[in-house]
Amino acid sequence: MSAFLANLPSFTASPAGWVLVWALIFTGFLGCFVPLLPGTALILAGVFTYQWLVAPAGAQLSAATLWGISLVMVVSHVTDIASTLIGARRYGASPRGVWGGLAGLVIGLAFGLPGLLLGPLLGVIVGELLSGKPPNEAVQAAWGTVVGNAAGILLRVIAGAAMVLWFLLAVWR
Repeated sequence: MSAFLANLPSFTASPAGWVLVWALIFTGFLGCFVPLLPGTALILAGVFTYQWLVAPAGAQLSAATLWGISLVMVVSHVTDIASTLIGARRYGASPRGVWGGLAGLVIGLAFGLPGLLLGPLLGVIVGELLSGKPPNEAVQAAWGTVVGNAAGILLRVIAGAAMVLWFLLAVWR
């Protein structure tokens, strides 16, 4: 595998490589704020694009940097999923409520930002009502999903900022 990477062409002299790196990193950081967009994965793609297409010979990122940034990405995805589930469960969401929230999120994508914000909330409420819970408990479960999603977004933004900072410090050392 390393022989393959060593034979990739270097676009060090071309600004196109840098444009691609920063487009991925910038889009990835914005994606940290939006559910369902792979923000930290795009940041990682930008880091590896730098490594493969932009980094001059002898000034490539260390294996520890690449592994470390990759680990932050994995941890961010795990904590994002876990925070939503923990928030929903802590406020009494049933499995139907959790699935309703996921369905609401997917359907909400078609309606832009309002859909992304209201879709999961309404989906949890519908899921809870279908599972036989009274309306006040359905709303409480939906609030738990909102709290969990907010915690997940916060953790994702922190992880994305850490990845970008780590990358910047490694490049301009």
